[in-house]
Amino acid sequence: MINQLVVGFVIPWIVGLYLCYKKPKFMLIVIPIGISIAFLINDWGFNYFWKLKHSYTNLSLASVPFNLGLFPILGSLFISSIHFTKLNVYLSLVLFTIFTTLIEFWAFKAGEIIYRNGWNIGFTAISYFVGYLIAFVYYKLLRKYKIF
Repeated sequence: MINQLVVGFVIPWIVGLYLCYKKPKFMLIVIPIGISIAFLINDWGFNYFWKLKHSYTNLSLASVPFNLGLFPILGSLFISSIHFTKLNVYLSLVLFTIFTTLIEFWAFKAGEIIYRNGWNIGFTAISYFVGYLIAFVYYKLLRKYKIF
């Protein structure tokens, strides 16, 4: 459980605090959508398709450090790669999907994540792609209404 807390929350927020210091308005607007997407996908997935090696009776409780840390910070990095560095949207979508999928693949191979009910790494990649796509649509809405 300590590993989940450090990898899922502490390490990502070291990067997150730097981003908050540099771009506070940006982070205040983007972090909540990352948290929302993470909770939506993980609550569904932890109940039916995967679980962590160290879980609770409520399977989705184990994902809280990731929902509040890793996934919102990665989402913020994804949106900032498009907004600030002007990285091509399609390239950014593909790179972030592959990177996040590789992180999970490493955790799967290490036995930290257990897939069930036919779930596999391909479905994992699709779920990350969908999450980043939702974040991008949110970003486009922010641009449309001149919030960014």
